[in-house]
Amino acid sequence: MGFAFAVGALLLSCLAGGAIFFARANQSTRRRHARLGRAEVRSALESVLDDTQSHDAFDLFLAWPIDNPYLESIREQCHEIVRNLTPPRRGEDISENGKDQIRALLRDLRERT
Repeated sequence: MGFAFAVGALLLSCLAGGAIFFARANQSTRRRHARLGRAEVRSALESVLDDTQSHDAFDLFLAWPIDNPYLESIREQCHEIVRNLTPPRRGEDISENGKDQIRALLRDLRERT
């Protein structure tokens, strides 16, 4: 009984340590994401428009708020685009109409730079 308790306590400690590790990593990523600049946002928008690239940068861009109000407004608009437009064709992440709207956001971002 003592051995099982010790193993259980060790397992619980490992799980708690893992949870703390991932919580801190997540918090660090969130803080770093909050400081995204125009170049990172531009890159994220470009990645979702390029069907040959992974859209991971765009997905991460959507994940957490950005401190800069203008860049945050772009992120929020992208959320609306992804959420409210007609579904994309099979094998695509975003509809052509959604891509057109993101292209417009990207043009505006480039013009303001």
